[in-house]
Amino acid sequence: MEASHIEKLKELVSRSRVAMLGTSENGLIRFRPMSHVDIDDNGRIWFFTSKDSFKTDDINHNPMVHLIYINENDSIYLSVEGMARVVDDQQRMKELFNPFVKAWFPKGLKDPSLALLEINPVEMEYWTNDDSKVLTYMKILTASITGAEPSIGEHGRLTM
Repeated sequence: MEASHIEKLKELVSRSRVAMLGTSENGLIRFRPMSHVDIDDNGRIWFFTSKDSFKTDDINHNPMVHLIYINENDSIYLSVEGMARVVDDQQRMKELFNPFVKAWFPKGLKDPSLALLEINPVEMEYWTNDDSKVLTYMKILTASITGAEPSIGEHGRLTM
């Protein structure tokens, strides 16, 4: 994975802490909110999870997942497809555990169902816009009058 792609991923995700994690179950996609705890130098995104959850069952049957990050205030929209696996690494859990995680896992590191979810991104697509809302709306209005497509923000697709 290219270092520039990892840096772009870290930049975008750092401004949107909660993702909707999509897994596949019987041909249907199920989404649930998840808050990542780390993006390592290899671009892997880490979450805490329960070994006994529906999402871990889904991942054990089909490891392809989809993450959707949205930060509407900063106009950041990010879609990440990747391969997931459930990891039982006590040392890594100790490194990443924090008070927020403890709210979901009150037994802490002694919880036998506690595990990590590691997502290895395969592809990401993003849309960002640093313009003010007023300027964005003016560009849209101008485009609707002129018939031209508005030039708004940055869009990219990166293969990891």
